[in-house]
Amino acid sequence: MNAGLRSPRRTGRLVQALAFTAVLALGASACSSDGGSTDSSSTTAAPDAKKALAALNAGLTAHAAGDLATASADYNEALKYDATNQFAFYNLALIDEADGNYGLAEDKYRSALKSDPTYEPALFNLAILRTGPDPQEAISLYESAVKADKKDAAAWLNLGLLLRANGKERAGDKDVLRAIALDSSLKDPAQAAGAATTTP
Repeated sequence: MNAGLRSPRRTGRLVQALAFTAVLALGASACSSDGGSTDSSSTTAAPDAKKALAALNAGLTAHAAGDLATASADYNEALKYDATNQFAFYNLALIDEADGNYGLAEDKYRSALKSDPTYEPALFNLAILRTGPDPQEAISLYESAVKADKKDAAAWLNLGLLLRANGKERAGDKDVLRAIALDSSLKDPAQAAGAATTTP
């Protein structure tokens, strides 16, 4: 059953990570059960599943319209009926990030992952948030993300760059090359920097 809007999870937004500029797709679009790895019947198994799904759909509509206050209220309503709804937690985390509340966003990504430890959008975005404070946890999260979605070029790129930054150049190079093979629009920041220094 379609739980609402499903816009692309990856936005191609440029964000700085570590000292490099890399394509990180900080999930700026809300997610629903129709695009996840689990169908809506299993993610809304609470007795009030229909109410949870209706609230999630209302939240997605408000979110798409840019009404984050209403979307937040709707997602919280969904959680009232289904306390483990990973999509509601994920979308609330996006709103917290938009408001600059990164600690709250992190908590909500973790709540989404308690419901589904393989939920790749939450793994990816939590890894971005953890890159500065705890690079080793970020590496582990990216590894889980690429295990969940082996074709996620952005996650492979971020993993490779983070491995390089933490002294694992060979593994990092391999993952960066894999990212570029999956998405030829991605560039290796090390090569771009090398080309810039050799240009007269």
